[in-house]
Amino acid sequence: MRSLNMRKLTTYVTTVICAVALLIQVQAATAEKAETMSAVKVNWVNPEKFSDIRPANGSRKAYQERVTKAFEKILGDLAEKLPPGYSLEISVKDLDLAGDVNPMYRIDNTDIRVIKDIYFPRIKLDYVLFDQNKQPIHQETDVKIKDMGFMTSNHIGLQNREFAYEHAMLKKWFNKVIVPQTATK
Repeated sequence: MRSLNMRKLTTYVTTVICAVALLIQVQAATAEKAETMSAVKVNWVNPEKFSDIRPANGSRKAYQERVTKAFEKILGDLAEKLPPGYSLEISVKDLDLAGDVNPMYRIDNTDIRVIKDIYFPRIKLDYVLFDQNKQPIHQETDVKIKDMGFMTSNHIGLQNREFAYEHAMLKKWFNKVIVPQTATK
């Protein structure tokens, strides 16, 4: 009888220890993710007036939401390169996706986005970069980012990613403009 109670107690203690260890890991992962997510804040300034957030098919509002979520993820992933405590606030003022949706290009009564080198991706934004003390260390307004050579750039691994051309364009800008500003501070 005593042996049975000891086994139950051992099982119970082991379960509690495992549960506490798992809870600690989940809290650490959640805190790390929250820190990364807070590293970039994206504001969308009148997205309904942007040059090009036109869906090939479906609702414009739903597509706009999909685009903004995708770009927030792209910028959030890039912000992971910032030193600990640094953050970035971006106000997107205009967006022109790669390609063009034109009613002339249709398949089965569905518009399609035609990608040609004359329809290169562009974005206009303001940004403020903050250091670990939440002090602004650099800011710019009306920054125009574009990739006129997007069709000739090396996008290996991005072909199946939605907004691959825009992702590559923002990655180049981030590595060329934002990352160096954190290294010298």
